[in-house]
Amino acid sequence: MENPIYHTTTLELIRVSQAYCQYLETCTEQNKPDFCQTLLALLPMVYIKIITLPKSIENLDAYVQPYVTEDSYNAVRKNVSDILREDDDFLDVQVVEYKYSDQPVLCTVSEYLADVYQELRNLVETFRDGHEEAMTQSLFDTLEEFRLTWGDKLLAALRTLHIIYNAEKEV
Repeated sequence: MENPIYHTTTLELIRVSQAYCQYLETCTEQNKPDFCQTLLALLPMVYIKIITLPKSIENLDAYVQPYVTEDSYNAVRKNVSDILREDDDFLDVQVVEYKYSDQPVLCTVSEYLADVYQELRNLVETFRDGHEEAMTQSLFDTLEEFRLTWGDKLLAALRTLHIIYNAEKEV
């Protein structure tokens, strides 16, 4: 049986995750339509690779070193916010907080994309280190967090970027 960390889909996830992270780290000179178009291509690839990961990834209860610092997270969030400006904010009725309110919750694309970035950058860097136990645990943790939190955030950001991109096309 093939080790899931070396499965083709896993390696493709690492490649597209690296592309996503690198783009958010270096996107400062992008205009809004190009930024949205690039993410409208990258985010579905991340989603597809995550949901097609091997089902045999086990929880080893191993420690995985986090790589993303508060500063790097905030830098990515600021990069996105600076590009989207007034379009960064959106109302989301799918967040947990909405269950306790009759009003939609104000969210930001920049925070959602930075949350996805944090998960994926930690995964990429763990794979770069090459320790199989940590790689397996990081893959398990990333998939679990995808199911619990950042999968919904990815989809909400994707939906909002779609709206922004198409509104820009109308102008």
